[in-house]
Amino acid sequence: MGRWDDACYQLCLGATIMVGGALLVLASSFYGVKATGLMAQKKSPPLITLIGGLDGASVTESTEISPAIAIEIDAKAEEREAVEHYFKVSSGVVGVGTLAMVVFPPAHIIAIPALLYTLVPMFMDAYDGLKERRLKPSLVDSIAVGGAITLGLANHLNPFFFMAGAVGTWLYYLSAKLVLKTKDDSIKSLSNLFGEQARFVWLLRDGVEVETTFDAVKVGDIVVVSAGEMIPVDGSVLQGMGSIDQRMLTGEAHPVEKGSGEAVFAATTLLTGHLHIRVEKAGADAVAAQIGEIWSRTADYRTSVETRSEQLSNKAVLPTLGTGALALLTLGPIGATAILLSNFSDAIQLAAPLSTLNFLHLAAKSGILIKDGRALESLKNVNTVVFDKTGTLTLEQPHVGNIYLCAGYDEDTVLRYAAAAEVKQSHPVAKAILLAAKERSLLLPPLDDATYQVGYGIKAHIDGHWVWVGSNRFMAAEGITIPDELQDRISDSHAKGHSLIMVAIDRQLAGALVMYPTLRPEAKVLVSRLKQRGLSLCIISGDHHLPTKALADELGIALFFAETLPEDKASLIADLQQQGHSVCFIGDGINDTIALKQANVSISLSGATSAAVDTAQIIMMDGTLNHLDHVFELSQEFDNNLHIGFSTVIGGSVMCASGVFLLHFGIFSALALQTLTLMASVGNAFLPIMKDKKAIPLLPEPLVDDVVVTLDKKVA
Repeated sequence: MGRWDDACYQLCLGATIMVGGALLVLASSFYGVKATGLMAQKKSPPLITLIGGLDGASVTESTEISPAIAIEIDAKAEEREAVEHYFKVSSGVVGVGTLAMVVFPPAHIIAIPALLYTLVPMFMDAYDGLKERRLKPSLVDSIAVGGAITLGLANHLNPFFFMAGAVGTWLYYLSAKLVLKTKDDSIKSLSNLFGEQARFVWLLRDGVEVETTFDAVKVGDIVVVSAGEMIPVDGSVLQGMGSIDQRMLTGEAHPVEKGSGEAVFAATTLLTGHLHIRVEKAGADAVAAQIGEIWSRTADYRTSVETRSEQLSNKAVLPTLGTGALALLTLGPIGATAILLSNFSDAIQLAAPLSTLNFLHLAAKSGILIKDGRALESLKNVNTVVFDKTGTLTLEQPHVGNIYLCAGYDEDTVLRYAAAAEVKQSHPVAKAILLAAKERSLLLPPLDDATYQVGYGIKAHIDGHWVWVGSNRFMAAEGITIPDELQDRISDSHAKGHSLIMVAIDRQLAGALVMYPTLRPEAKVLVSRLKQRGLSLCIISGDHHLPTKALADELGIALFFAETLPEDKASLIADLQQQGHSVCFIGDGINDTIALKQANVSISLSGATSAAVDTAQIIMMDGTLNHLDHVFELSQEFDNNLHIGFSTVIGGSVMCASGVFLLHFGIFSALALQTLTLMASVGNAFLPIMKDKKAIPLLPEPLVDDVVVTLDKKVA
């Protein structure tokens, strides 16, 4: 080691720099982790509506999950607890060692047993890697820390060597802690698709409605469903007629009417009417449950993706071991230990997660919840964006287009009576009619009485007149004749995917309102911006060909797929991937969950179905596409930040190795320089936060105001 005084000087100087640097890294990491919400705070109720945050899925008390998923969640929780435990112990070892070196150096021996205790998981991880014929970064850490402890023992319990090993161990567990926190390593379990339903259903037995548990329902039973309830089974309508919202399951834009003999499906909602349904499939055999089962069998994308930091760390193991062996042959054990302790794998695995956390923090300030940090990395490779049509590019609420007239009535009269009948209703079609009346500044006549009839329609007494508003099927049931000249228009509208709302006054058809899907206000600007990024765009829809083509033409999107079944959406995305496309899919329905899993990056909107929100990696919390372009911008900035961080760490490691070989750095000088390199990379990770002056508002002004209509003064 040279003369004693030079060695002491080098040791003391190196130790001072090392300990000071370690404390700075600890402080910066502490405040950075705290700023980004990583550090555990006082326990509070899980944010169910925000899907639990970064480190696991939140599940309501009523959520049912399979035993296999429950076991895996428990295993992940145990892993986190173990890392947290060893991190605390290693922090205590560093603290005791530092205090001992300052106050009474021989006292450091009290921390040696705890230091040896913290090495066990590190050695076991390295051993497991060797059994799998993999060289893991933990192997380098194990040899380095083991070498430092061995040198301490060989040099009469020299505290500086033990301190070097303690700092190396602490950095190892700090990196492991942050990597675990930033990985989306827990299962985002698909909530039981019947979790939103009541656990009890009504069965018809011997002419009497009897309440029973959902699990007790059997094939052949007759289930009774009333307006506003979710249909719990697959079956056929035995009696009654009603309007059913199937959008979450099939992607259909408008409610469909179902009557005697027609099929209905689980997880759809009965909007109006009263149905007796003969059960054909219940429980796990129902359509929605089958979709959930396909989802759970799909290969988990989390296991197929490694972050760049993990890849780089793994690839660096063999060169680092080779460099250490060369140092051992030429410089001896101190030089070899210095090389191994200054390897950059831990630095990368610390700086990269911090950078990820900071960008997740920036995204959150912009109203973007990124559940899986790897999605930010994957976005830079995306070259194709695929949109689900209904609920994603279009709003749930349609709008009134053409108004077809009969019997000499004018448009304002037809619309005024229709709006007056629907004035107290809150379903999307009613809101569309009321909005159209508001846009024309129509004064509505007073509503005396209104009653829902069997099927999809309403009968109202308005200003001395009886008014019927509903479908052509509803009109036929009420004995109201539809003129021949309107039949062709009805067929043409249905072929284009539009629905017609008939309006009759005093049992004579007065006209029909054509309901068009409403394009999201931000859609055209968004499409233009994505095209400027050189991205290919595509639409997938369960809707008919003509309305899908019309929407694609309006947005300037050349590629689209219409009348697509739920199970085919994932296949279409897989086909695009086989053609060399990296796909970002944006969807919001139960029928989109499989496609969301298949895509390279998956995005959904706040307010979408729980299945879509659970599955997607990124959630737009304002429920719009306003910030989608910003997501791609953040991804590019994140990529640049990681590149600089990697370059800093690798450059510092090269300088350390050069210093050991050319300038004969000792363990502490090399570790001190590596610590400074680590500080620089951590500083780079926090640079985006320091640069951030103004974030996009979390909740922008609503694009569509609630409908407010003006009633005729006679109402007062």
